[in-house]
Amino acid sequence: MTLVFIVVITVILSIVAAVIAILKQPELERSMDAVAGDSFFIKAALWAQIIGFISGVFLSYGIFERRKGWTLGLQSRHLARRLGEGFVAGALLITVSCLSIWLLGGINVQSNSWTESMFAELVGGFLLFIGVAVNEELFARGYLQGLVKERFGTTVAITISTLVFAFLHSFNPGMWSTSMPLLNLILAGLLFGLSRELSKGLWMPIGMHMSWNFIQGCIFGFQVSGTPMPSIFKAENQGNVLLSGGSFGAEGSLVTTIILVAGILLVLSYYGQLDRRQIYKKSLS
Repeated sequence: MTLVFIVVITVILSIVAAVIAILKQPELERSMDAVAGDSFFIKAALWAQIIGFISGVFLSYGIFERRKGWTLGLQSRHLARRLGEGFVAGALLITVSCLSIWLLGGINVQSNSWTESMFAELVGGFLLFIGVAVNEELFARGYLQGLVKERFGTTVAITISTLVFAFLHSFNPGMWSTSMPLLNLILAGLLFGLSRELSKGLWMPIGMHMSWNFIQGCIFGFQVSGTPMPSIFKAENQGNVLLSGGSFGAEGSLVTTIILVAGILLVLSYYGQLDRRQIYKKSLS
């Protein structure tokens, strides 16, 4: 039912977006291709999908799951801290990945000329990636991981949410150009899933997801899962696609595979140390 809610809400909002686009530019009515290529409709349809996922999850959770006792992970005594930790972690991981790809010769970096509209475009990109992070984490790690965990346990829950997250990107440009995008999305899903479980909430994976996408796309100028974004710098691929990431961006690079594995180990180590400290403090009290 969750998917039904998501699809229905997304379709309704997309239709509304198409109608508004046609009212703004009546000539678009002549062709559906013209509507689909309209810049306003493209942005509005993306937000329709984001709102559809978020609304669908809350509807389904509220109707079917809320009384069963498990939570989506939005309640947290350390909300700001976990969000900040996630944001910093995501920023560091993707920065190391992008710089490593550049240093190894996988990309040529050029600065884009600053225009009057650049600031507004970057703000728009940041807001979009907030929406994407909340949307994908709420669905994959909040609802799906929580639902499966309540029935089958933590390991199965993280496994299912990781695989579903990866295959949600099946239709992104360049997704199947090599095996690396799928592998890296699985590793990213595992990183976010472990972060959700170990931090006992959604805010760390939301912060990590947000900064990862924004810095990759709007700062360094890589494609974000195959999608181009307005950016301060422009990354032009050169050399082997396994190094540069090709049309899928940094998430298609073998370098990012190594960085994601390191990120998973760091998250496990960080929360392992926190647990040991808490146990030590309790033993002293």
